[in-house]
Amino acid sequence: MKTYYHSLDGLRALAVGVVLIAHAGSPFPRSGSVGVEIFFVLSGFLITGILSREFQESGAVSRKNFYIRRLLRLTPALLLAVALFAVLFSLTHHYFPTREVAIALTYTANWAEALWNLDLGAMAHCWTLATEEQFYFLWPFVIVALEKTIKTTKGKALALTTIALALAGYRAAVVGSYSPARIYFGLDTHMDGLVMGSALAYFAAILRTSEKSRSTSYHILSWIVVPVSLFVLLALMYLFKWDSTGLHQYGFFLAALSSVAIILDLTLSPFSLIQKPLSLPPLVYLGKISYGLYLFHYPLYHFITEVMPDASFLVKAPLKIGLSILVAALSFHLVEVKFLTLKKHFAKGKNATE
Repeated sequence: MKTYYHSLDGLRALAVGVVLIAHAGSPFPRSGSVGVEIFFVLSGFLITGILSREFQESGAVSRKNFYIRRLLRLTPALLLAVALFAVLFSLTHHYFPTREVAIALTYTANWAEALWNLDLGAMAHCWTLATEEQFYFLWPFVIVALEKTIKTTKGKALALTTIALALAGYRAAVVGSYSPARIYFGLDTHMDGLVMGSALAYFAAILRTSEKSRSTSYHILSWIVVPVSLFVLLALMYLFKWDSTGLHQYGFFLAALSSVAIILDLTLSPFSLIQKPLSLPPLVYLGKISYGLYLFHYPLYHFITEVMPDASFLVKAPLKIGLSILVAALSFHLVEVKFLTLKKHFAKGKNATE
C-alpha cells in the first residue's frame, strides 16, 4: 500500500522554491539546477515504487493505465500554462509563438535545447517536463524487465545503482566534447538522478523490512549524513551556474546523492531532524501545487519583466513569486483536482499487461 509522506511535499516546496528564487534574479542560488535535481530524484523514487508495487501485487504492469494516470496528472496544467504563455507572448510580441507552443506540447523541449540550442524563451523550463515524460515512457519497460530477470530486491537496487553510476560517468566523460547545453538538457546526460531515485525505491524497501543496526544507522543518517547533504546542496547552489563544468562533472551526482540521503531520512528515519519542519502545512501546500508553480512561473516572470523593465528586483521578485503562487493555486483547485480524481478509474493492476 502506498504511504503518503507530508514531508516529501515539503521537500517539493523547497525544490521549487530554489527554482523560483533563482529565476527571479536572486544572486543566490546561482541557478535552479539543484532544485531540479531534487525533483528528478524524487520522481524516480516515487514512480519506481508505484511500478514495482504493481508488478509485485499483480505480476504485471498496465502501461496503458500508467500512461493515462501520468497524462491526467501532467497535461491539464501544461495546457493551461501553454495557453497563458501564448496569450501573454502575443500581447507583448504581436505574433503567435507557434514553435514554442508545439515544442512544449510535444514534450521535446529538452532535445530542442540540447541539439539545436533553440531559445524557447518563457517555455524554456519545459525541458524538465520533457525529460521526465520521456523517462516515464521508458520506465515501465525497464521495471518489468528488472522484476522478471532479477529475483532479489537487493539485486534490483544494485542493478539500478550501476546504471546510475554509468550514466554519471558517461556525462563526466563527455564534458568538453559536448556543449554545456547538450549535457544539461539531454536525457542521456541528465537522467542519472532519476535512476538514483529509482534505486533508492528498492533500497528503501529492503530497509523497511530490516531491523539490523536500525537505531545506530538512522542516528548517523539523520544527525550526520543529512546535515552534510544539506550543506552540499547549499554549496552547489552557491558555486555553480547551470552551464558550469563542475556541475556537469560532479555537481549533479553530488546533488542527487544528497537528495537520496534526505529522502531516505524523511521516509524511514525515526530520528529525522527535518521531517517536522518539512511537514509544516504551508510547505506541504506549496509542495502540492509545486507542479503548477513550476509551470506557470516562467511565463509570468517573463511577462512581468517585459512590462516592468525598470522596476527593481525588490519590487519584481515578490510580485513574480506571489502571482505565480496565486495562479498555481487557482489551477490546482479549479482544474487539476478534477482530473486527479479521474486517476482512480485507471488504478494500478487494472487490466495489467506485461
